[in-house]
Amino acid sequence: MRGWMRPLILSALILGAAPFTAGSALAQGTGNPNAGSQNGGKPAAGKEAPKEAPKETAKETPKTAAGSAIAQASFVVQPFPLQDDGTYKEFMGAAAADLNRRCTKQENYGWEFKKDDDARRDQILESTLGSFRKAGWKLGEVKVRSIRDPGTTAYTAEKAKQRLLAVWTPMENAAILLLCETEAAPTTKK
Repeated sequence: MRGWMRPLILSALILGAAPFTAGSALAQGTGNPNAGSQNGGKPAAGKEAPKEAPKETAKETPKTAAGSAIAQASFVVQPFPLQDDGTYKEFMGAAAADLNRRCTKQENYGWEFKKDDDARRDQILESTLGSFRKAGWKLGEVKVRSIRDPGTTAYTAEKAKQRLLAVWTPMENAAILLLCETEAAPTTKK
């Protein structure tokens, strides 16, 4: 997962998606390596720039996901696949349990956009949901007790005998989609 997104996304999920300011994506290491530098990356007067190890590859562009393997649906606006340290899995496990389900396979995606670009955020959500519908999923918004943030929305998706749980969390300049394939939760004997 993009390094700067992890603390923001985790805070949003755990603390209720409170608005935050993360600075521009360029200043966070995804563009200009000198962003935030007072002197444009030049060494201070009288000091030499440290020698860098030779780079073996050209500047790498962050990889995006063309589609969801679980849902077999493409993304019109391609997100960044987000790595999980166990927090997303735990969050989705609690959400699925509220619906008497349990997650099996899981995918996590994140999008970046300009701060407060509500139109872009809404377009990303609508195109993503549209792609799921186009792939044959019947979507429905559900209320999940463990999700307390009013801006975070949970959806179930059904197709044949498959069921998915999707959680959409919008923020000021980013959004995440947590998606898991679910199955009926095992019954416990009392």
